[in-house]
Amino acid sequence: MSLSMLSSPICLPKERMSSSARLKPRTQAVRILYEVFQTNHDLEQVLHRHLTTPIVNELADEDTSYPINPTHEQLVRHLVTQAIHHRMAIDAMIMTLAPDKPLEEMPLLQRIVLQIAISEIRYLDSSMRAEIPVIINAAVEIAKAYVGDEAARFVNGILGMIALRYPDKSA
Repeated sequence: MSLSMLSSPICLPKERMSSSARLKPRTQAVRILYEVFQTNHDLEQVLHRHLTTPIVNELADEDTSYPINPTHEQLVRHLVTQAIHHRMAIDAMIMTLAPDKPLEEMPLLQRIVLQIAISEIRYLDSSMRAEIPVIINAAVEIAKAYVGDEAARFVNGILGMIALRYPDKSA
């Protein structure tokens, strides 16, 4: 997959991404953070562009687009801002749980997937957050689509440990 596809606000890896609607806002959050971290573009400008550009329907045979769901827009905004706000604490959790895998050696997309999922598990208000297994499954699917099977297994392991250490208080 090319770098231009990953930084594009509308491209999804069609052949590897589930059609589930729960993935759309999380995938969009990954693309937003990837662009911000790779380019140092202003977060608000990146958010605005991604949230106002219609999303290409990756399930259609032709390039059709649809407007961004307002509920998804709110979730994307919260996921991105929480991941950035708590980035240092999240990275410390990852380093504690995987001391043999330095952050600087981890693929950026894998790290971003972890940051978004951990921020949702740990910091997002329970009224907006999905159940922990849903968050983990979405993160694993996104990691597998963008980074590969090994990254997906690593994401699953880290998030499983996070779930055990920080059980869902709303359950």
